Parts: sequence; C-alpha cells; structure tokens
Amino acid sequence: MGRLLGRSASSWLSLIAVPTLIFGLLYAVPIGNLVNLSFTPGDGAAATGSAYTLSTYVDLLSDEFVREVFLRTIRISLITTIAAAIVGYPISVYILSVVGWRQTAMFILLLLPLMTSVTVTTYGWLILLGHGGAVNNLLMNLGLIDAPLRIIKTEWAIVVGLVYTLSAFMVISIAASLQSIDQNHVRAARSLGASPAKAFWRIVFPQSLPGLRTGCLLVFSLSMSSYATPIILGGQTNKFASLLVYQQAINLLNWPKAASLAVLLLLTTTGCLVLASGFSRVWASARRLNATDVPIGSSGPAQASSVVS
Repeated sequence: MGRLLGRSASSWLSLIAVPTLIFGLLYAVPIGNLVNLSFTPGDGAAATGSAYTLSTYVDLLSDEFVREVFLRTIRISLITTIAAAIVGYPISVYILSVVGWRQTAMFILLLLPLMTSVTVTTYGWLILLGHGGAVNNLLMNLGLIDAPLRIIKTEWAIVVGLVYTLSAFMVISIAASLQSIDQNHVRAARSLGASPAKAFWRIVFPQSLPGLRTGCLLVFSLSMSSYATPIILGGQTNKFASLLVYQQAINLLNWPKAASLAVLLLLTTTGCLVLASGFSRVWASARRLNATDVPIGSSGPAQASSVVS
C-alpha cells in the first residue's frame, strides 16, 4: 500500500513538474526581470547603479497625469465589462436556444473579431463612427440629429471597439455555464406555475453566475491591457496605461520607468480582479443564505417548488 501511494505521489509530481517549469520560464522569469528592472535607478535604457530604489515608483504615484491615465483605464475597462455582459448574456441565451446552421452562423459571427487583426477591426469602427461614417449618416437620415456627432476620439468610441472585440470571451463563458444547467429544473418550475421570468431569475440566472463572473474577469483584464483600440479610437486625449508603457520603452527608451508602469498596471489589474472576485463570492453567499426555503440536496422538483412559493 505504501509503495502504491509512493508511486502515485511520484507520478503526480512528475506530471506537475513539466507545466510548472513551462510556467516559470514563460511567465515568472520575465515578470521577475520586469520587477527587478523597475527598481533599478536610471532614466534610460541602461541602469546607472547597482542599488535598488523606489524613486521611480514615488515619482509615478505622485504624478497627477499618471493617476488620471490609470483611473481612466480602470473606468473604461469597467464600462466595457458591464456593456459586454449586457450584450453577451442575451446572445448566449439565443445561441443555446437555436440549433443547426443558425447556431453555427452565430458562432462564426461571434468568433470573427478574434480571427481578424484587432487593428483592422478597429480601423473599421473608425470608418463607421467617423464624421461622415455610417452611424452619423443613419442618425441624420432618421432625423435624430441635425449635424454629425463627434464620436471618434471619445471614451465611448473606445468602449464600442473593446466591446466588439472582447464580447466573444463573455459569450463563450456564459454559454458554458448555461449549457451545464439541468433544464428539468426549469420545466418543473414552469409546470408548477412559475412564470418564464421568475423561473429564469430563480433557477437559470443563479446557476449561470460562475460563467458570468469568468467572462467579466476575462473582459476586464483584457481591456486593462489593450493598446490598439484605445489609441486608434480614443486618440492622444484618451490615453490608456498601456500607451504610457509603450512611450517610455520605445519612444523615450526609459526602460526602468516603463517597467515600473507595467508593474503598476499589473498590480492595478490584479487588485481590481481580487476585489471583484471577493465581492462576487460575498454576494453569492448572501444569495445562498437568503434561499433558506430550498433544503440542501433537494431534488429538481423540490427546488422548482420553492420558485413558485
């Protein structure tokens, strides 16, 4: 028995060693070098000393412009995440409600932005949202506006571009959760007199929250690090944190400052994700505590009967 357990443990360790090594080489080592460079004194590509310093972080955190850029990045990423959830949830429901060529066509349309260069799709939105673009022409033909609106080089243009590009991650995450829901619960609730809206809110929506949470985390993290869409649709007046990193590293060749900005962006994104994950868990726990009418281990019909009560 002891030999069997030893072999099993050895097999698991050997299995874990390979992905751990790959993770260390491809992620941990570059991040470690980035953090090390961020503490290096200097204002150019080469370090000016061997001692570590916090002066770069102090300068960045005390710079009002940098704080404004980071707050704008967080704000637009949050708006993008909420908009992607609002748009993606009905699409996920529709995709699972159809079969055959309709479902295939929806998946193709959904994955099309991921199969096309982000720069190409963003320039497409630049044409559509421009002064003489299709959006302004449509609004003027409908009589809703008298003159073209200024849409390009605004935060809302960035949101539109990011939602179009990143909605696929939201839809796929939500659809995976919706597909795992036992439809017998919904049918039992409907047979007991629950309305479609009540059955959805009490049965379907709570069970789809893990997928919704995963989609929100994916969209938010990708929005925080996006570069092409904000610079093309937002212009120089709506800079993202990623643009500051690019300017310091490529234009100004100030690698320690670029590394510090990258580390701050990583910490900001991670902190927001941790806060959002903690809030979602607290909210889910509160929902479970409020649902005292459903006993643990109840069957589908018992759960459905609590919906109509």
